[in-house]
Amino acid sequence: MSLPYAARFAATVILLATLYTLLVIRPGIRIIGVLTPRQLWILDHPFQWQLGWWLWLVTIFSWMVLLVVLSWHYLPAHRVAGALQSGVMVIAAVLLIAGVTVWMGLLPVALAQFTEAALLTPLVDALALGLLGAGLMMAGAVTTWLVVDLMRLSVLSRAWLAPLAFAGLCLLPSPFLLPNPYLLLAGALCWLIGCGWLATRPRLPSPFVEWPEQKESSGL
Repeated sequence: MSLPYAARFAATVILLATLYTLLVIRPGIRIIGVLTPRQLWILDHPFQWQLGWWLWLVTIFSWMVLLVVLSWHYLPAHRVAGALQSGVMVIAAVLLIAGVTVWMGLLPVALAQFTEAALLTPLVDALALGLLGAGLMMAGAVTTWLVVDLMRLSVLSRAWLAPLAFAGLCLLPSPFLLPNPYLLLAGALCWLIGCGWLATRPRLPSPFVEWPEQKESSGL
């Protein structure tokens, strides 16, 4: 997949997931407050609830796709740092998917136990937030790390990559701030700006800019 297509995919998915969360499933993620309205909304809207989290699962996939495309095209192969970045990326994705799955599938089951919902729901929320917090922190770390590596090579403009780096930095304190969503929304906005900028560039630098010089020096 080319970088513009990966960026368009990532920008479209995170925009849809964020808007859907804010406009549709927001009543179901209001952790602080009276349990009953949240409980009734999730149990009365199971399709909308699951669809919102499926969008976030696709968002996680699109995040991985964009980082892999950036790394594949513009970072040297066979690096120790590259192997570590890939490993951290996979671990972050697993944690995020686990957290999303707990909220998507386990929370409605806990809320359906009306006599014990007040006890089970905080446990499910704590598990989901713990997984999501750890996953977001690792995702922010590997995103920032990879983007800084790209900035050091100066193949892509640093101004193009800066929003992606800021997006990663916004995710780092997630374990300490969740369920407060404001820094996550700032990170989503930065990610959307960075992806949108890459997606709309009419021409991106070639990852093989050194080839012509090498060919000339070799007499080809």
